[in-house]
Amino acid sequence: MIRWSKSLSVLSFAVVFAIPVFSADQADYQERPLSINAADVLPRNLLQGENYKVEDKVSNDGLINTYRLSTDYGPLKAESTAELLMRIDELSALVHMEEMDRKEVFGDALVGGVKGTVKGAAELVKSPIEGTENLVKGTGQFISNLGASIFSDDPDQDNVLKTALGYDVAKRKFAFEFGIDPYTDYDPVADRLGQIARAAVAGGIAPKAAMAAIDSKVVLAMRISGTAYGMMQLVRDNPPEKLKEINREKLQKMGVDEQLIDAFLNNYRYNPQEETILVGELETMKGVKGMDAFIGHAAPATEESVALLHRVRAQMMAGYHAHISPAATIANIDGVLCLQLKNGGLVLLAPADYVFWTKTLADKLKSFESKIAGMKVIKEKQIWVSGKFDPKARAGFEAAGWQVKDGANTILLKNN
Repeated sequence: MIRWSKSLSVLSFAVVFAIPVFSADQADYQERPLSINAADVLPRNLLQGENYKVEDKVSNDGLINTYRLSTDYGPLKAESTAELLMRIDELSALVHMEEMDRKEVFGDALVGGVKGTVKGAAELVKSPIEGTENLVKGTGQFISNLGASIFSDDPDQDNVLKTALGYDVAKRKFAFEFGIDPYTDYDPVADRLGQIARAAVAGGIAPKAAMAAIDSKVVLAMRISGTAYGMMQLVRDNPPEKLKEINREKLQKMGVDEQLIDAFLNNYRYNPQEETILVGELETMKGVKGMDAFIGHAAPATEESVALLHRVRAQMMAGYHAHISPAATIANIDGVLCLQLKNGGLVLLAPADYVFWTKTLADKLKSFESKIAGMKVIKEKQIWVSGKFDPKARAGFEAAGWQVKDGANTILLKNN
């Protein structure tokens, strides 16, 4: 069951549709948790795959769906549609990874070759001078230092020995080819991705060659923008510490306060790829003020699932700015992030899955409306969500003067 605090986080993203002018009877409020059918919120082709099936019953807390799947690797729960689509892409990647096994793409390297290579490198670390007579000056000490730090506690980087063998680079390259996150926390994918990377390094097989051997065609369930694709390339080509440097420099150029930058970059709930995509999307919003407001809102994320929703919201904002109407400022109004447009409009964008008209939501919305009532005249109010609205919720927003748009990501997340 989703914690309501998570739903409130999403609510504060943009779902503030307070309706003081809408006199709904309390009997019209919908009680949470709610239950909906998977077939009513997902395309037919995503309900079942080669190695998974989405259960029919989907629970909803008024804003966010919780999905349960049966998979070849055990039961799986996804706490938002964004997380579900990410997991479906990873499960699809597992199908391709297992095909590599069946076709013996790596031959003996998948077992014996890996062990032999690692053992040889370990001996080199233990005796760098005796085993390497022709080392360039300084290299011996470097390898000795390497040996002293074989066991790394960095959750985003495998131990230094494996990294030295090219394992981490191979892992990032394979993840890019599969269209998935190299730093995923879904164990079946992380484990198999690691096995393949080790085998590729041991066998001297490039990721593109391995992919060509299975004639795979990656079709992603989760929509990504052209910016996100470019950031995934950046993740492929750089280790975590380098990415952190790049992201810090970008945030500094956006004028974000240094303490907020530290809080955001040091929050391990954002893995290197999520962090890089979020920063990359904000970077595209040239000339837009209020980046402090966004990072200050995103930095305290206490769960990976909430960090993911912050990233999706950054993509939605950047997409709106690029493809719909230019923004002037990202504003925090009553704890809610929104775009104030150059044309005087106010836009709320949220990665909400299915918006129901609950009393908790209505109370929050009234508070928001009271805050904007004192602002300069707002020419128009828009609410865009990635999912859909229940008819009661839609009617309420429209009665209060909001322009309502659902299925937003098909419009906002474009390839260019």
